[in-house]
Amino acid sequence: MTAPLGGPPAAWPTGPTTPTTADAGGARAAGAGTATGASGAGAPAGGVTAPAGGLCPTARLALRSTDAQGTAGSTYENLVLTNTGTKPCVVRGFPGVSYLDAAGRQVGVAAARSGPAGSAVRLAPGASAKATLRTVHPGIQKGCDEPEQSTPVAALRVFPPANTTALRLALSDVSACSSPTVQQLSVTTFTR
Repeated sequence: MTAPLGGPPAAWPTGPTTPTTADAGGARAAGAGTATGASGAGAPAGGVTAPAGGLCPTARLALRSTDAQGTAGSTYENLVLTNTGTKPCVVRGFPGVSYLDAAGRQVGVAAARSGPAGSAVRLAPGASAKATLRTVHPGIQKGCDEPEQSTPVAALRVFPPANTTALRLALSDVSACSSPTVQQLSVTTFTR
């Protein structure tokens, strides 16, 4: 089994997790019970127990989106992970990000990694790290410039670094390119 973009090495142990997804300040936040496994199924799936080194497992993270800003043909927003646990943990690397339709199936290609790998971010309980997500609007790129080449999407699926269990951010009135070859998403590594 191969891990998703931003997922763990295949040898890491797995066990059940239930992500904590409380809203931390009025921004768009992941809803309770919205973890998904690497397969993209809509039901909670086995996750990752943090290995030695204290990497943050999905079960101890909450996800929200902040600071969305539009530019010519794109939107930039911060994906914010907050440590909801009682002990410090580390976030290191890029998240795996993709769109999902209402049935929980991936739409289009997963986000490309943008920029340098960065360094580990230690999160005390209640502390957060952010990654910037860029979304290219449908109608801009070749292969997604006709109305029938885009489709409504219901959520962003976000795999925290080193995890095979994802969190979701619900979306409304959003369409995305349905082509598996059009790169419409890119994401940076997590920073403070």
